Amino acid sequence: MATYRRVFRAENMLLVLLCSVGLFSISNSDGLRDNNFGDDGPVQRRQNSYKDDGKLVGQPRAQVQQGQGARAQLVNRRKQAVDDNVVHALPGDQSERHINPEVPFNQNRVPVHIPPQVPRSRGRIRPTLATALKLADHPACRDEVHQHCSPSLLSNKFAVLDCLQNDRKGGDEITPECQHVIWSYKRNLTLDIRLDTAAFDVCKDSMEKISECQRLPAGNGQIIPCLIENKQNVTNINCKSFLNKMSSIVFSDYRFIYKFADKCSKPIEKYQCGRVEESDDKIPMKQGSTIQCLEEHIDELDDSCKHEILRMAELQSDDFHNDRPLFFACREDRERFCAATRAGNGEVFKCLFRNKFHKDMSRECREKVTTRQKLINLDYRVSHSLAEACRHDIRSYYCRSDQLPMEKTSMLSHILLCLEDVHRRGQRLRPECMAEMGDMRHSLMEDYQLSPEVVRNCHMEINEHCDSLERNGKTLHCLMDLARPNDRKQYKRVLGDTCLRALKDLIKEADVAEDFRVDPALKEACQSFVDVSCRDIKPGDAHIMGCLMDKLDSEKMPDECKERLLEIQYFVARDFKLDARLYKKCYKDAKQLCHASNDWYDPNTATTDTGPLVLPCLYSRVKHHDPDDEEQVSKDCALEVKRVMKQRAVSVELEPRVEDKCLPDLARFCTEKTEKGHEIECLQEHLEELDTDCQEAVGNFTEEEDEDVTLDKILMEECTRMIIRFCQELVDSEKEAGEVMECLIKAKRHPEMNEKCAAGIEHHQITSLKDYRFSHKFKEACKKDVMTYCKSKGKSKAAVVSCLSEHVRNDTLIDDDQRISRQCKKQLKFELLQRAETIALDPKLKRACEEDVTRLCSNVSPGSSQVKYCLRKYHKELSRPCQKMLFKREELQSLDNSVDYRLMTVCKRMIKHYCHDAEPEHVFPCLKKFKHDEDFDPDCRKVISKRQIMQNTDYRLNVRLRKSCSQDIEKFCIKVVHQEKQDEFFEGKVINCLKIPFRKTRLSRGCEEQIGLVVKSAALDYRQDPVLAGACKQEIVELCKNEAQAISDADGNGKGEVEECLKLKMQQGMIKHHACLVQVIRLLVEGKADIHVDPLLHETCSLDLHHYCADVARGMGRQMSCLLSALEDRSIRLSKKCRKMLSERVELWEYAAKVAPPETAKELWDQIVGSPSRMYFLGIIVAVILTMFTVGMCCGRVTKRVSASAKNK
Repeated sequence: MATYRRVFRAENMLLVLLCSVGLFSISNSDGLRDNNFGDDGPVQRRQNSYKDDGKLVGQPRAQVQQGQGARAQLVNRRKQAVDDNVVHALPGDQSERHINPEVPFNQNRVPVHIPPQVPRSRGRIRPTLATALKLADHPACRDEVHQHCSPSLLSNKFAVLDCLQNDRKGGDEITPECQHVIWSYKRNLTLDIRLDTAAFDVCKDSMEKISECQRLPAGNGQIIPCLIENKQNVTNINCKSFLNKMSSIVFSDYRFIYKFADKCSKPIEKYQCGRVEESDDKIPMKQGSTIQCLEEHIDELDDSCKHEILRMAELQSDDFHNDRPLFFACREDRERFCAATRAGNGEVFKCLFRNKFHKDMSRECREKVTTRQKLINLDYRVSHSLAEACRHDIRSYYCRSDQLPMEKTSMLSHILLCLEDVHRRGQRLRPECMAEMGDMRHSLMEDYQLSPEVVRNCHMEINEHCDSLERNGKTLHCLMDLARPNDRKQYKRVLGDTCLRALKDLIKEADVAEDFRVDPALKEACQSFVDVSCRDIKPGDAHIMGCLMDKLDSEKMPDECKERLLEIQYFVARDFKLDARLYKKCYKDAKQLCHASNDWYDPNTATTDTGPLVLPCLYSRVKHHDPDDEEQVSKDCALEVKRVMKQRAVSVELEPRVEDKCLPDLARFCTEKTEKGHEIECLQEHLEELDTDCQEAVGNFTEEEDEDVTLDKILMEECTRMIIRFCQELVDSEKEAGEVMECLIKAKRHPEMNEKCAAGIEHHQITSLKDYRFSHKFKEACKKDVMTYCKSKGKSKAAVVSCLSEHVRNDTLIDDDQRISRQCKKQLKFELLQRAETIALDPKLKRACEEDVTRLCSNVSPGSSQVKYCLRKYHKELSRPCQKMLFKREELQSLDNSVDYRLMTVCKRMIKHYCHDAEPEHVFPCLKKFKHDEDFDPDCRKVISKRQIMQNTDYRLNVRLRKSCSQDIEKFCIKVVHQEKQDEFFEGKVINCLKIPFRKTRLSRGCEEQIGLVVKSAALDYRQDPVLAGACKQEIVELCKNEAQAISDADGNGKGEVEECLKLKMQQGMIKHHACLVQVIRLLVEGKADIHVDPLLHETCSLDLHHYCADVARGMGRQMSCLLSALEDRSIRLSKKCRKMLSERVELWEYAAKVAPPETAKELWDQIVGSPSRMYFLGIIVAVILTMFTVGMCCGRVTKRVSASAKNK
């Protein structure tokens, strides 16, 4: 209660002091009429608030009367102490000024300073023309007052002044004569010594603190403007209220403002903003336009005048009534948009700022509001709400350091950047300050005209490209789009360098990436999407921006939202500091590891901007993580870096490392046929044609794509679900770089694999062939081997893989120590396996066989080695380059079965079941052993049979046979080897050559075993005997068609049907071609050499062989001789089936012996001796010999005659 009384007494004292100078008047009924100067509500509410018939509207009658009586008593007591020292002169009444002789005046008739401690004379107030005549009664203003002001206000001079000054549109409806009366009234009021005396009384405490104002002389109109200018240092509530009342008078004319006229006289004349001469009073109420004119040239003013302009704007910031041009221009807009907003604390300004671009905002008001915002940009204190909300934080964090010029530390950009730096370093700012900063940033992004640098440096671009756009953020986004050299602009940057720098500075100042709501254009475009897709995410700290970037590929995101978002991200991607989340997580690592600047914003340093280099540096550290290295990126930072890299992989424009170096190539290759967001793919496809710098940049990015599959936008569009399906464990366990991509490659031909994902994987594989570094795991495993053995092959992965595989092949064939390291061999096998999957991944084979594929395999779908199998099928018809390259591929797969794609994929289950203990390089021989099992997979059996067919065309494709028979080949078949071309298929000729000594048991033991396996396998499937298949091709088609079809249908599980058919047809004499007959006889002879190479006979007689010939060793025909002996021995009872088949074989052998042509001279002599016509053949032979002898003797005497002289020597 005591506090209330003190406040009430202070308020009434203030009212009495104001009354003494005419700010209040006493009615005849002792009621107090307040002019309500600077009222907080609308105009109508202000007029209705005045007393009506001696009563205050809205208060109980008794309370009103009681208040009026108390105030009246105080006023009456105070009236006795007031002297009427200065009378307000009216036009034409300058001679009637009444002066108290007790008050000293200087020679200019201006009262001199009276210190507050000097007692003033107490005399009666003498009535004067000024006190007797009111504004409402003055002839010059009578009509205007009665026309525009409420009758209840007529008795109060200052209520009438408020009505004429504030309620009309800048004086447009008031005559110049009345305007001059009003201006003279206010001017003389500012010179009234009673006002200064009142200021000394009310503001006594403040005057003692403000020595500048205390030293000023009284009565010259400087004390109150001085106090207003130092109002922020005033703490006394009564003094503040008094100064607020006086502000509207002081700010109504630039000549009333302390120091303003002196500091700005020259600029006023220079820019024709008005004159200071006393004669320029024709329309004095419009002198506020002088200040407005200077504000429009604020950037061109000298420092002293600019300081006064900004200082004045700061003093006006509390109440919009004090900004006279804005007040007059925006009165109707204030009623329309801000009717419920109370004046004070800059609230009306903020309301008008928020509605500046509303369609109903008047043009005049919008222009004045913009001018006000420009001043705020030059001095943050012009925004009262910002200055008050952030005062503590600005002081606590030294945002106004003495080390910098005051002009710089007052700029809004400096304050915003300084406070944002504090926030980015994890220190807390007051919530009200954060809210005000958000409003300021929103204003900056809403209207480009608030940034003088943008206006000055971008005016050409705006006039040419963005002039027709609204300023509601759209002009700035137009400039942002011009900064992006995309395909629509032929990848040329339209924006000039100076404009680009200004735009970058503005985006950093506004900190757009921190809160999408700051950018009105972005908010308008994306709000509907955010409400649905990001509704659970809290705004601020770039959370919404992160959500939008994560969902950039969403079909539900509006196209305009995507464009606005990418326009912002274009700049964010080029400055590490602009990504709020990234900076928060990584600024310590960036400083320690990547030499980033110490602070988010440091006005004291002019170091080179390393913003574009920080993220690549951090990502490099993340990629090459070494647990033993103490200088490692923190886990939180690493996760954030990966997130950002994934987000920015959506477009080349978010990869400045690529775009900045590849603009010419983008314009050359990627303007017309490239879908949006697929520019990287386009550059990868033209990698060999790119400029050197661009090629390196694209190469580095492609390598990163292999390490982190999430960077491959095209792949991720279709493969996200496939990664979850096949590789989720790798993702969860955070395996080493490249593991996920390798997993996808392995699953590429899985039945459940998405076709588009498989295409994306294959694109990645094809791209990686251009440079071995693009396969991260291969590069890391083999870089030393490449530099040692294949440095001359360049960077092409295809060439490097071929080179390394050649070294592995040669070391394998000569049984030498492997030169290629174990880890490289492992990765090399993976690369060779993928190369075998499709001809598209084997550029050398594809190039050599392009015409053959078109001619022979055009209807074969690629993938799963199907094209290669087609080429194998027609290998005899291939061109020489194609056949040569195909042979190299087959030879490599025979040396290492683990790189045979079709074998390893189709037979994967059989390998696991039958050959899990076998070395991957040698699974094929293992699988051959079990291919006739009933449970064996038919598809795998078919693959094995085709592989056997190919092996038997050339001994070099059978590794074991090649090693076992190397000496035998040198001994028996060296001529055959030399006759054939070494880089083409031998078509079974060497193997067929080895079969001759095999039949005669002249091969080494190891070679005999391997040839026996070949003969045995061929006995079941004629296709594995290329010589037989070639020689008897016509007979098989004509005589054994059904049997051949059965073999084909059996998928490699034949029973020798075709061979048996040919043998029978030979016995029947139906085989006419000599070449075929020879091969069929060879089959019979080979079977006689060893029962194991006749699988049908061996299967039929296996029990008998075990029973009667168990002690007989294999080889050299010994077991066959044992069975033949048993056949002739009547005491031995062979099984019926065995006896029958064995008898049939004997008949065939005998028939073959009759018709078989002799292969040697001994065989020829044996046939002659055994022939019934042997005497006839012997006679012929003897006759031939005698004839040759006779001819030799006769011809020899004729040709060898010697002369007699020669004989006698």
